[in-house]
Amino acid sequence: MHYVKRYLPLIAFLLVTLVGAGVASAVYRTEEAANRARFEVIANEAVDRISNRVNQHIALLVATMSFFEANGGKVTQRAFARFVNGLDLDGEFDGIHGIGFARLATPADDVEIAREIERNYGLARVVRPETDQKLRAPIILLEPQDARNREALGYDMYAETTRRDAMERAMASGKPRASAPVELVQEITNQKQAGFLVYLPLPAKAAQGAGPRDDHAGFVYAPFRAGDLHVAAFNTSYQLPVEVETTDTTGDDARSLYRSKAFGSDETSAQYMISRSIEVAGRQWTLRMHESPGFLRGRTNFYTFIVGAISLLLAAAIAASARWQIRAVENAHALHALSEQAVKEKELILQEMKHRLKNAIARILAMARQTGARAASVEEFSDSFTARLQAMANAQDMLTRSRWQKADLRELLCTELDQVFGEALGEDRVAGPAVELDEKQSQAFALTFHELATNTLKYGSGAERQGRLKVTWRVEGPPRSRLLRLIWAEQTESAVHEPETRGFGSRLIDANIIGELGGRVERSYGEAGFSVTITVPYRRSRR
Repeated sequence: MHYVKRYLPLIAFLLVTLVGAGVASAVYRTEEAANRARFEVIANEAVDRISNRVNQHIALLVATMSFFEANGGKVTQRAFARFVNGLDLDGEFDGIHGIGFARLATPADDVEIAREIERNYGLARVVRPETDQKLRAPIILLEPQDARNREALGYDMYAETTRRDAMERAMASGKPRASAPVELVQEITNQKQAGFLVYLPLPAKAAQGAGPRDDHAGFVYAPFRAGDLHVAAFNTSYQLPVEVETTDTTGDDARSLYRSKAFGSDETSAQYMISRSIEVAGRQWTLRMHESPGFLRGRTNFYTFIVGAISLLLAAAIAASARWQIRAVENAHALHALSEQAVKEKELILQEMKHRLKNAIARILAMARQTGARAASVEEFSDSFTARLQAMANAQDMLTRSRWQKADLRELLCTELDQVFGEALGEDRVAGPAVELDEKQSQAFALTFHELATNTLKYGSGAERQGRLKVTWRVEGPPRSRLLRLIWAEQTESAVHEPETRGFGSRLIDANIIGELGGRVERSYGEAGFSVTITVPYRRSRR
């Protein structure tokens, strides 16, 4: 039962904490589900932004195709530049690096195409690179003009496998088709990005001219820088707190298009990872996304923390309440025990007072008998009796003072014996070295000497004319375990028998010597008297 009371506050704390942890866990899962759902919304928005932006750019190609068809496929560089500049690609359509036209031709047309580029842009360019293909698709128009786009003029896109594949798919379907990731011809700086191109075939009938193919005259196309496209999409209106890796996963050959700087930098810290696939002009893009540090800013599981904190406070309060209640019960029990102890001590004090009063009266009567038996006159009786009464008073005073100060063993003993023997107490009756007692020892020995002296005066050698008393003591043993041994020996005229029952005085002596000082008391009874040997641990007190 004691252990239950002792650990009850801890048990209460653990139980409430466990329940609180369960509730906090449920709240945490709810918050995590809400955060995941919120991130899925953000991820879906990111995918929609990419898809919508690409579709907007493809719509520009469709509009450009309509412009070509409206002009019968014959569009001058100046008219084309005005048209493209009117679209405001740099301001409204970041990510697309221009709109151009690549004519379908044969290697035999290289000189004519070089002249056309020189007429349009004043640049001396030859069609490049060399090719083993029967067809060419050199870039003859590309706006808006800048250093990057000027570098692309005259480039034969049909000569490169990836671009040629996209062109053939566009001609086969008649719809816009994107290429796999490539490095654009426009990448003339050290800050290169992956790119792709989207081709829309121009029907030959719309061009109103003969060409190497009867069905198509060329391609309206747009080069895209994938990095610029993604950045522009994600920063529209507000920046999305998401890190993205976009991969072209068409077929078995996956190629990276874009990877944000912080994507996968510490995947162990990414809590939410989502993958989405979209169709971009006939190709499949896969976007893998996880949250950026800004996603959880200000959303650090606030409600979980609040529930956890409240649970801990509640557990602590319940544990404290249980502890206070247990302490209140313990205090009530302690108070009850203290009350019982007080009653017992009161009874003990009353018994001791009764015992002391009887002893005092017995002492006075014994002293009167002894003094009267030995006095030769009334005056001698009066003087001797008065001296013994004064010695008795002094002994009581020393007994009281021994509670508060140190005392000398000889002085303490002689004060008590003066009541019994008066002037007849000789030096030969008391023998031993100087021994200083501390407060605890003084009190115990004072009470012990008082009881022994009272018994001597009432029943022992002090009550007989021929009785003799001798008290000796010594300190023995090594310095760290010294013992004080005191022998109280009485010689009487008659035999002394061991009492059948122990009186209050004997119990008081045992309580002081054995209980208080941790010593032992040995009593010996015989035909010629009795003796009491007291042995207690003794350590010299330091002043």
